[in-house]
Amino acid sequence: MGKVYKVGIIGCGGISHMHTNWYRAEPRTEVTVISDINADLLQAYGEQYGIEKSYTDYIEMLETEDLDIVSVCTRPKFHAPLVIESAKRGVRGILSEKPMAENLGQAREMVDVSQEHNVKLAIDHQLRFNSPYVVAKELIENGEIGEIFRVHAVCSGGDLKDNATHTVDLMRYILGDLPVEWVVGQIDRVGSETQYDLHSESFGLGYFKFENNIRGLIESGNDTAPGYHHIFCYGTDGEIELAVPGGPAIRMRTKGTSGDWITPDLPPEISPVQDMVAAIDEDRQHRSSGYQGLATLELLMAIYQSSRKRQRVHLPLEEPESPLTLMIEDGWV
Repeated sequence: MGKVYKVGIIGCGGISHMHTNWYRAEPRTEVTVISDINADLLQAYGEQYGIEKSYTDYIEMLETEDLDIVSVCTRPKFHAPLVIESAKRGVRGILSEKPMAENLGQAREMVDVSQEHNVKLAIDHQLRFNSPYVVAKELIENGEIGEIFRVHAVCSGGDLKDNATHTVDLMRYILGDLPVEWVVGQIDRVGSETQYDLHSESFGLGYFKFENNIRGLIESGNDTAPGYHHIFCYGTDGEIELAVPGGPAIRMRTKGTSGDWITPDLPPEISPVQDMVAAIDEDRQHRSSGYQGLATLELLMAIYQSSRKRQRVHLPLEEPESPLTLMIEDGWV
């Protein structure tokens, strides 16, 4: 076995338990220290997982402890500053929660600082590691449904930045992270919704033109068609359906199946932590790297910008601020 990487976790709320269990399941990582501004929560978390070292000041933790990997599990508005400060202090990998940041300006700085300090930054779009989506990507790459021309995705419940960030990221992933040329979007906001301290919306609709003329449609919110990360992939010779409501995690039908639905076999899964260890060892990008997180956040921001400007938005998106925040500051409810 190679080097065991020492891990620090910042933020001991609900999502951090998932991170901790990933590290505990990986023989080459050990959570040695935790940090949270809530001392009572910090003590309870340490007792639950047998972690003796803790800090209420994450900067003190970073400057005192010799850490290889840091997990950022705080509320979204803290992701950017915590990632940036961690990257400056000698760690080799950072796994940060989604959404990546409040806006593209922050996300680009996260990527730039991580690159400058040779840190493997990953954003926790962990569904990239779920077998059904991995298999769908492979089937499409192998031409099992012919030439793919459209992807339609549904994320019922939640907003674009909270839940549908996974759905949009999966659309990109199963298409091999193809670049997007332009976005047309519309959102609806009833009242003054917020989600995890960020401005939110009630309903969102985005239409994308991917490279090679593939078209994508995402609908999210509380008034969508049924489905959660429910994705249809349409090709010239068949289709793949993922997260079928009340049905299988993946199914496919093609000319070769005479139009009958079949369910492909699913391989074992790895975790984002396992890929982080491999990315550091092999000096390569993580499957859910900061670059991919940035590209996904750009699509979400482009939906807002299209709604704000009432026109199609061509990428790259130049606006560094959140267009949703700008709309609200301009007087939209």
